[in-house]
This record gives sequence, C-alpha cells and structure tokens, in this order.
Amino acid sequence: MRPQEVAFVGLFVVLLGAVLFLDRVVPDHRSSTKTDEAGAFVSTGWYCPAPNGEDLEALMSTANLGRSPLAVRQLSVGEKKESDFAQARVEALHRRSIPLRQFNIPNAVGVTDAFGENSTAALTVRGRGKGFASSECSPQPWDRWYFASASTVRGEDHYLLVANPFREEAVVKVRLLMPDKDVVPARLKDLVIPTLSQTAVYLPDYYVENPSFGVELTATTGRVIVSRYSAVNRGGVRGLSLDLGVREPAANWHFAGGEVPQNGEEELILVNPGDREALVEITFPTDSDQVAPQDLSELPVEGGRQVTVDVSDHLPRGTKHGVVVTSSNSVPLVVERRITAPVEGGRGIDMVFGVPRASQRWVVPVGSDVGGFSSLAITNPGGGEATVRVSLISDDGPARPPELAALTVEAGRRETVDLTNLLRREMATAVVEATNGAIAVESQAVLGDPYSDFAFTAGEPVAVGGRP
Repeated sequence: MRPQEVAFVGLFVVLLGAVLFLDRVVPDHRSSTKTDEAGAFVSTGWYCPAPNGEDLEALMSTANLGRSPLAVRQLSVGEKKESDFAQARVEALHRRSIPLRQFNIPNAVGVTDAFGENSTAALTVRGRGKGFASSECSPQPWDRWYFASASTVRGEDHYLLVANPFREEAVVKVRLLMPDKDVVPARLKDLVIPTLSQTAVYLPDYYVENPSFGVELTATTGRVIVSRYSAVNRGGVRGLSLDLGVREPAANWHFAGGEVPQNGEEELILVNPGDREALVEITFPTDSDQVAPQDLSELPVEGGRQVTVDVSDHLPRGTKHGVVVTSSNSVPLVVERRITAPVEGGRGIDMVFGVPRASQRWVVPVGSDVGGFSSLAITNPGGGEATVRVSLISDDGPARPPELAALTVEAGRRETVDLTNLLRREMATAVVEATNGAIAVESQAVLGDPYSDFAFTAGEPVAVGGRP
C-alpha cells in the first residue's frame, strides 16, 4: 500500500471503532449533545420523519460542517424494526445524500448517526404531479411539539408524523387550538406510539371538517419527534409541505423570507398555547423600508386560540419582505407563514416556521437536483449594517463564490440572493455568516412542471467556531 492508503485505512478504522463503541453505548439512537460557548449543539443523532408513499421520493442529506472527516451511519426505523445501515465517511465540508426507499421500510423515520464533527441534516420530498417540500431534521426527541397551522377540510390532507425510534413505548395527547376554542379529540387523548415506529396521524380521521387550527402534541410517556406533512389539492392549489414542529413557544419570531403574491395568499398564523392573552406587534422589513402597520402594533391573541393575519392587507402585492413578530407582554407564541402562489404548471403552497432569534451564523439546505430556482432571503433586524458572506457545501466540497463574499444588509432591511446559476442543478447546504451583527436566514426552492411547487426552509443557527 502507498502511505496515503495506509493513512486512510487507519483513519477509517478509528472512526469505525468509535461508531461500534457508541452503538453499544447508545443502542436506541439517543441523541448525544454538547453545548459550546455560543450555545449551539454538536449532535451525533439526527431524526427525519418522512411521509409514506410509493410515488414520493424522500432524500436524507447530511453535511459535515467541520474540518475533519465525519463518520456517518444512515438508516431508517419503522414498523417495529431497524433497517440495515449505510456507513460512509463524509469529508470535511462535504455533503452526503441517500434515498430513504433504499432501506425498504415504507413508513419510517430516517436516522443519521454522526461521529467526529459538527453536522446538520435535512430531508427533501417530491412527487411528480404532487409537489415538493423541504425540512430540517431534529437533533433530539422531545415531549412537546407545536404547529400553528393545520386543517381537516377536503382537499387538504394533513398528517402528524409521530416518530418513536426508541425501545420504549410512547403515549401522546393532541390538542387542537382554533380561533374560537381548543379541544382534545377523544381518540387523541392517549394515542399509543409503538416502539421502533412512525405513526402517521391523519387529522381528518379524528376531528370534523375545520379550515384552520393549531396543534399541541404532548408525549405523556416516552419521547417522540414530530413533523407535519401536508398534501393539498383544492381550489386550483396543489403542493406538498413538510415541517418539523417547534419544541417551545417564544416571545419573538423572525421570518427572513416572504412575498405577497400577485395572485395568491400570504398569511401569518399565530397560536397562543398558554392561558394568558398575548399582545403582539408585527413589522415587515423590506428591501427599502421597515413597515410597522398601526393595527398590528398591539394585536391580541387569547390563550388557547389561533389568529390569522392576511399580509396583503398591510403590504402591496409583489412586495418581498421579512417579518418580525414580538409579544410585547412576553407571552410566548408559535408563528408560521403560509403562502399559496402561482408557479410554472399551477399554483403551489408551503408553510414555514419563523426562528425565535437572530444569530450570527446559519446553515440551511438550498437547491434541487432537478433544477428550478433557488434563493436565500436574509434580514437584518439589528440597528446597524451587517456584512454577510455565503459558502456552499455540496457533494463535491465547499464553494466560496466571490460575489457572495461581502453582501451588505442594511439595518431593518431584507436582501434576496439568487443562487440558481451557482448551484447548477445541485443540492447544497448554505453557510451564511454575518461578520458583524445578527441576521435571520431562509431558503426558497421553486420547481416547475411536473412538480409545480415551492418550498421554504428556515435556517438553523450554529456556532461561530470551526467555520468553513
């Protein structure tokens, strides 16, 4: 063997030994996390609830954010069994993707165990004639999950994908929060989620037809990971949405992206799962101004209720903007944005959460391997100008486009960055960093026919140290 080959074999043996040792120590895929000075996590476990369907393509991607090789095991867990795992070495600042159908468990949560470096994971789903969706994966299970938007009307199929990839049974309770009341359907008071399984809770099976409500899911026993999968085909709107739930309400929410469609709807949906009324202020950073509507300066949201705001009532159609939602009396909320808009071949739909705080450094999945349009939205909620640089991590390694090395985002403004020509029909992970100040980041991917849909994905804040 050449010296380089010996070194490679030696490194892989060390990483494999670590994988096997941790597999014995952590046999149930429990996430092992640690916190650094910036408060971000370094995780060895990622969980990606995925919708079931032979006509859907689900792709799980893992990006190595560090400067050393990353050992990964990728598998799926469902139907009370674990699949065989695919093991690989991901080079520094590289990305690896794998289709979940490879593991041959139809209704399953995708799992990535990562050893050795900081990483991030995401899931994309698409179906011909159905749409396209993108979601971050979760670094850990939790006992409470929230969504601001769901429905049981015909033509809108909303599922809660409740994943329990552990060897302890879980029991969950689901509360629905509507504009005028909150209810716990009888069959959702003590729903058993078996071990090593993913349960798709089809909400129309449990509650009468209702156009809009929020969801609070509580695990009274065990721990779960929960995503909401939506397949919409009604009123000329067709598309998919996949969103990992949020684990905690917050008093502040930032949306980097948003655009009032010329022919469609953009809504902000607010849910207050607590008992006290929240008083909410909503402002809209645009590329030229910061709009603060007077009638949104103290919007009341009662405890246990949902409130919907039509953005076109406050901004002209065609306006690209961000959103800042603040609970002025510090009562925490859950906030999502829902957009239906024209796209090549039809009208698409997507829902996305905001993020509870601005940060200096973000990662977010971008692009698609079937082309289309890809962009980043960056907002600066601070009081001073921010200088931002963007790097791209793909299967081929890192790219640092010079035109993205020093972007300027003025205070209280939004900037849009077109990545389409840079990605060239590739999927990637964007690393977005403000060299001064704090920002919020969101990606958008738009696919034409035969998918005719778009997907928004909020960025995930990460530590400043060990930057690409």
